[in-house]
Amino acid sequence: MRGGSIRMSEQHSSSESDHPNLAAGQAGRVLVVDDQPSVRSSMADILRSQGFTVIEAADGAAALWLIADGELDVVLLDLRLCHVDGTAVLEALEPRAMVVIVSAFELHDETALRAEYGPKIFACLHKPVAPERLIEVVKAAATARHCVRVRPIESRDALRLGLAGLARLGPPRR
Repeated sequence: MRGGSIRMSEQHSSSESDHPNLAAGQAGRVLVVDDQPSVRSSMADILRSQGFTVIEAADGAAALWLIADGELDVVLLDLRLCHVDGTAVLEALEPRAMVVIVSAFELHDETALRAEYGPKIFACLHKPVAPERLIEVVKAAATARHCVRVRPIESRDALRLGLAGLARLGPPRR
């Protein structure tokens, strides 16, 4: 997976009419999570140039707060982050999330990641990512699913995930 190669999940499909932002003619809302400011801002600028509304987070804790705070279509997520890593973010997301993993390291074991986090992972990209590839994958992910949400985090899970301040984040369980 070098040089921005991608593999998109085939499990995700829907139409623009199924998605409120895209049906309204907007490109979608994307959260870019990377602890390297230059990488994060570069990806954000590329996506903004394509009409996406982009929000940036420097670590997993900030990402979870931003996800809980608003409707997002796609999360671009580096796995190796300060404070709260990307796998903790993946664990906290609802199963229908649209996550594009972006990593400078070998993507741990992509097969194992997909086995553990299933349909949350739409695609895996290896840094550096070519702008065309980034745009292609994010556009596909934005049209593929519903908005990204954080599942409710119980206190015992928050401690295990290193997210004590995020206990009970997300909608109440029914």
